[in-house]
Amino acid sequence: MKEIDIVLVSIGQPIQCGLYENLQLVEEMTSDELTLKALPLIFESLLPTPKQNPRYKNTRIRGIYYANGPGSFSALKLTHIFLHTLAEIYDIRLFAASSFYFTQAQYIKAFGNTYFYEHNGEIALAYDVQHADLKAEILDKGAERIGFFLPQILCPHHFHTKTQPLYILPPVQS
Repeated sequence: MKEIDIVLVSIGQPIQCGLYENLQLVEEMTSDELTLKALPLIFESLLPTPKQNPRYKNTRIRGIYYANGPGSFSALKLTHIFLHTLAEIYDIRLFAASSFYFTQAQYIKAFGNTYFYEHNGEIALAYDVQHADLKAEILDKGAERIGFFLPQILCPHHFHTKTQPLYILPPVQS
């Protein structure tokens, strides 16, 4: 039986899924569907289901490596529940890394005029991008243009087993 690892970036569109053999990317799948629809479609073709693609018939998923945030709050919740359910049913190991691992951008679009960024090893939220200097820096660093990518070579040491979603939300104001 062939064993593969999967890398999944599902924090926004498009959803990206990479299949890895011996830590090398061998196939990519993408979906412009919402996370709620994309994840079942991708995984039903890989797992032993009635809709499994025949070329994966004798394939076992050893581990799933994924972005656990920051990103879309809804996508993070759905991905967390979906992957942990698969892990329990199919005995798959889960590993996570920050979404910043999958982009060269220094800023990730959050919501409205806000962006996530890394500062001193912590992920923070930039609230006021109307400020000319910050907006120019974000545009200069390419946060609006640079998307996410799948690594050509899977480096497991960049991932950890702490797979809880990284929810970074602003405080509720009354």
